[in-house]
This record gives sequence, C-alpha cells and structure tokens, in this order.
Amino acid sequence: MSNFPAEKKNWEVSGVPERLRDAVDKGGGYNTIVKRSGVSPSSLNEYLKGRVLRIDTAARLAFACGVSLQWLIFGTDDAESAVSGAANDDTSLIDYYDVAASAGFGMSCPDTPQPEKVSISRHFLRSELGLNPSGTIMLQVSGDSMEPTMRAGDKLIVDTERRQLLDGIHVMVASGTLLVKRLSAGMHGTVRIISDNDRYPTQEAEISRFRWGEPDGGDAITIIGRVAYRLQAMS
Repeated sequence: MSNFPAEKKNWEVSGVPERLRDAVDKGGGYNTIVKRSGVSPSSLNEYLKGRVLRIDTAARLAFACGVSLQWLIFGTDDAESAVSGAANDDTSLIDYYDVAASAGFGMSCPDTPQPEKVSISRHFLRSELGLNPSGTIMLQVSGDSMEPTMRAGDKLIVDTERRQLLDGIHVMVASGTLLVKRLSAGMHGTVRIISDNDRYPTQEAEISRFRWGEPDGGDAITIIGRVAYRLQAMS
C-alpha cells in the first residue's frame, strides 16, 4: 500500500504540459521537435494540452528537446539549465546526428554531419548500458530491412568504443552509405552482414575489410559503433 496521502498521489505529473511547452519552444520549435522525436504532430498537440505522457514517449521528447527526463516529468531539475541543454550532475550531453542509418539497401552518408547535443541520464548510460558517455552517440533508423527489431524513425544509442568482436547490431559505412545491420562471425575469416527482415538477403565480407573509426573510402567497411539501445518510434 502506498505511503503517500491520497491527495498527493498525482503530484508527480503536475506542470508537465507547461514544462513540455517551454522545452519545445527552447529546443527549436514545434516542427523541429516533431522531426527529432518521431512523435506525430497530432499527438504532440494532445500532450501540450495535458494528455498524460507514457514514459517512453516522455523520454523521446526529452531527448529531442535537450532536457532531462527527470525535469520534464517531475520538475525537480533546474529548469533553465535543463532547457538550455547544459549537463548537470545526473546527466551527460551526447552527440545526436540528424542522419539516418539505413536499414535497407543503403543511403548516401553526408561527408561531415554536424551533431547536436542531447541530454541523457549518466546513470542510465553507465549502470544500465555499461557505456562511457564520451564514446556514445545517437542517430536514427531509415528503411525496413531490420524489422521487426527496429523500424524507420527509431533512435539508436550507439557505443563507439572499439571492440574486438564483430557480433551484434552495428552502424557502419560501406561504399559511402550509412547502414545498420546485424554482424556475425562467419567461417574462414568472414563476417556475415544480416538483415533481420528475411526479405533482404544476408551478405558476407572478408573480415580484413572491417575497421573502426572514420570512413576512409575504398573497399573498407568502417564500423561506427555497436547499437546498445533503441528508442522506439510510436505510430
């Protein structure tokens, strides 16, 4: 049984529409937040009017606006520093690239994408995901080749720390295209490049073609990082 008095049981959602409105305004405006978050315009309008936010939707909106989830829901962070995107003791700023890693046949990768900064819980990154904030980035998914694991519009938290094993879902650049695919060690020094959607064929490449870091062209397949977490876009 709850220890909270009955008259206080709804205290935690008080002021959410006002804080969301402030965050949207200072985070780039209505159209920008719709694009970044994947929340539909009609749904965002409802949330601004007071519709109760699901926690996963609140997290996506907080990331898109550059505020902490704690401040958006509870109002307990310093509002001005939270909305400005400044990190506090409980949050880290990570790079968000407004480019799509294609879960399909591939799309052109911009030469020098300029990241924005988004605020995310340091505890969540370190304790829940085991990630170093300085080596963590975020980007989104395009295409359907990784369905049902991930869908177009999903946001990916990507660990860019170098690893020895090429197993799991990774973001990579191949032939000038930015891709997200599942990798699995094959036989005889090869790596299988797998689409979770069985309509797309599995490919295989020599392990010598894979490298970590900045794309350098040629025949190389450059690993940007391993996908550690997915923020699902709601329809």
